[in-house]
Amino acid sequence: MVRRNGQLDELRLRSYPHHYPDGWYRLMTSKSLRRGRIRYLECLDRALVVWRSEDTDDVHALLAFCPHLGANLRDGRIRGNRIECPFHGWKFTGNGRAASVPYSDSVPTRIATESFPVQEVHGQVFMYHRSGGPKQRADDEVPYPVPRVAGIDDGSLVFRGHHDEGRVAMHILEVAENTVDYAHFEHVHGQMTLPWTQVPVPGVRLQHLPEWLPDDRDPWAIHFRNEASLKVLGRSMPWSRTKVLVTFAGAGNIMNFRFEIPDLGEIALIQTHLPVAPLEQQVDFRWFASRRIPRPLAWYVVGNLVAQLRKDVRIWSSKVYLEHPVLCRDDGPVVRLRRWYRQFFPD
Repeated sequence: MVRRNGQLDELRLRSYPHHYPDGWYRLMTSKSLRRGRIRYLECLDRALVVWRSEDTDDVHALLAFCPHLGANLRDGRIRGNRIECPFHGWKFTGNGRAASVPYSDSVPTRIATESFPVQEVHGQVFMYHRSGGPKQRADDEVPYPVPRVAGIDDGSLVFRGHHDEGRVAMHILEVAENTVDYAHFEHVHGQMTLPWTQVPVPGVRLQHLPEWLPDDRDPWAIHFRNEASLKVLGRSMPWSRTKVLVTFAGAGNIMNFRFEIPDLGEIALIQTHLPVAPLEQQVDFRWFASRRIPRPLAWYVVGNLVAQLRKDVRIWSSKVYLEHPVLCRDDGPVVRLRRWYRQFFPD
């Protein structure tokens, strides 16, 4: 739940860089958008309608307001592969063109309204958002696709769960900057808690070995590797060591986790962030696992991650962004991360 803090929010709002970086954003699950259905969303400083055609599985996204006289297309209807305005019956294609006007032979030929590239990947609908430049079109060339997770398409990893964390008070930049803030892992994440909760487990701590890695092949991606193990009553437990590789596809909007579970297999987790306001993110989790990994174990691993995320959110929800932070020798590569991150801001 997002709490409003008046002047503090104003101070935080002014301190952060661009609130809606370019990239792919998860809008909804594929199952929630049936054929012929319209979904209305307010996010990324836009009002959107997302719909699926009646006669195909094609998904489209447009600005929500009819370019004719401004009616909200969320109250319209889907006619085949067109969306019909509820006010005058104008119909529009998925790329924003007017297809027909019921009372006239004079149909505007230019692109009428902004449309957006859409992809469906692993049961979720993603839209590409760009903040600067000309109006977007559904058929625009995009810098990179929504990444597919190895093992899901061939069935070696199977769907194991979904969690809606709701809206949290944070800037989307924080999830990327978190990966290079090595010093906070022991201080914030050292205490083991029960999965999905903030209840501490007495005498049990987590040890972390974090590493941040840029991607030489794909400039839009970075990798974060962490090796975590338990320490019980001061004694290290090497058998508990778990390795995770996190790949960022873009500016923190899509995070793909890969957990290695010794002797059992892997868990793949997709964590997404959708800015519904400058300091407010919709956060969702969707996970898959090797068939040998029991559902309760996958639930336990994801629950630990969510519990640790909530510790970060507690801090993120009241902090500001410092353009020139005072750093020490043992801080992580904060400056390198920020240099990489700037590619997602409008020129």
